[in-house]
Amino acid sequence: MKEKLKELRAKNGVFQKDVAFELHMSQSTYSNYEKGTAEPDIATIKALADYFHTTTDNLLGHSVPYLLDKSTLTPKQKHLVERICTLDDNLCDRIESYIQGSLDNK
Repeated sequence: MKEKLKELRAKNGVFQKDVAFELHMSQSTYSNYEKGTAEPDIATIKALADYFHTTTDNLLGHSVPYLLDKSTLTPKQKHLVERICTLDDNLCDRIESYIQGSLDNK
């Protein structure tokens, strides 16, 4: 998990102190998670996953191919995914047709 935490933090452009502050822990506690000298409890793993917009499986190194790992998306892509999740099937079909048409024209 330590490598994944470092990777996600760097990708999000935040410092250890930023993550620690948001999760109400000391910087040294968070630093120990990144160094692998301490392991977070289940509640902390869930909070870290929420903070980095990813799954607990991803943090723990378990790949689940059918789940979307939002940590790999740009902010605009995250916003679109959240919006799409609220649409009915008819609108999803229309969007899919639009996207396919746009890709075919490239």
